[in-house]
Amino acid sequence: MKKKILITGATGYLGNFLAEYFGKKGVAVVGLGRERQPVANIPNYKLRKCDVRDKAKMLKIFAEEKPTHVIHLAYLMDPLHDKKAEYDIDVVGSQNVLEVANETKSVKQLVHFSSASIYGAHPDNKDWIKENDELRPADYTYAVYKKLLEEWYEKFNKRDDLKLFTFRMCTAVGPSYYKAGGVVSSFMKAPISILVGKEDFKAQFIHEDDVKALTEMVLNDAEIEGIYNLAPDSYATMSDLAKTYNKRLIRIPVWMLRGIFWILWNLKIARLTPAMANLMAYSIVVDPKKLKKKFNYKFKYTTKEAFMDAAIKRGLWKIKK
Repeated sequence: MKKKILITGATGYLGNFLAEYFGKKGVAVVGLGRERQPVANIPNYKLRKCDVRDKAKMLKIFAEEKPTHVIHLAYLMDPLHDKKAEYDIDVVGSQNVLEVANETKSVKQLVHFSSASIYGAHPDNKDWIKENDELRPADYTYAVYKKLLEEWYEKFNKRDDLKLFTFRMCTAVGPSYYKAGGVVSSFMKAPISILVGKEDFKAQFIHEDDVKALTEMVLNDAEIEGIYNLAPDSYATMSDLAKTYNKRLIRIPVWMLRGIFWILWNLKIARLTPAMANLMAYSIVVDPKKLKKKFNYKFKYTTKEAFMDAAIKRGLWKIKK
């Protein structure tokens, strides 16, 4: 059967660049989304307006489109004050996607994007966390829901011919990021750089070109299943990034940032929860060795190279000649 990819959350950053990548390679792609497609006229692509909470509509679309592969990317990165809506989108919606894929016989593989934040931001985190290390999402709701979903997916009574694959991904960066803000833009436009807590924070950024290449390798493997970290085999410290981009470093305690975020969240000034302060203080550096070994893969970009490529191509940084 000829490959046909259905992408949930296709109008988000990851979904958009994956739809464009596969569409330009001649693969038929169907996107599910609630918004307009950021990139117009993607070849071999159609967008179907659908919310993953609407299981009946998804069943109808899956039956009509008959996809062979599903990439699940419909989830909320920013928290909501409406906790029921947040749970329904991130948890119930993701459960719907697996149930619909399981009921649609044409679907042979579901690729679920989870998050490296599932390991939890803790002061005792070791570097190079492996897939079988303990999951400690603490009070960060997004990661709590990712853990809940992974456990639910693992117990789900699926068809024998449906392969389930999970990426635990670090932050992706690249030139095609189109939204206001984002980690690269926020860092580059800020007059100072903040170090939270006592340690020099270590960040992992994976370039969108590496995400495309590794996603394609997974889609082309009819037998692969299980959970794999998706992150480069490198990291950058906050002090190193600050030095590279001529930023003054200011250090503040974790408790202070948690307090600031608590005020901003409760006054509905910004969608920043106190739990996010821990994510800025305690590094989550994951080990991609399992994925690298599986595909004998060499990353196209290090963390620093990925960040710089995004900054330059988005007009946020110029190399001095």
